[in-house]
Amino acid sequence: MKKAHNRRKLLVGAGLSLANLALIGGMAIAAMNMPAQAQGQNQAAVKKPSGGVACPSGWRSVDGNTSMCEPHESKAPLIYAKKDKETCAEGYYEVYRLWCSTRRP
Repeated sequence: MKKAHNRRKLLVGAGLSLANLALIGGMAIAAMNMPAQAQGQNQAAVKKPSGGVACPSGWRSVDGNTSMCEPHESKAPLIYAKKDKETCAEGYYEVYRLWCSTRRP
């Protein structure tokens, strides 16, 4: 009787451990597929994701350094460089497939 009771406890414990691992794994996978958090800025120069791409609306290439964009307007939109296959954060719009901006393209 005692052996069967202990065995049952072990099986229940193992089952709960596996369920917990599956839950943690599912949460980790879901977190990897979430869009980027709003991380844009409009105060300083930003490095372009690739050399030949244009700066988003409200921004311009830095004089003497075409690999950077700087705010061109007093109310330039918030921007950040978009990573490949990433979606823009809520409130941001995709621009040239390489930027996320708070201004619609």
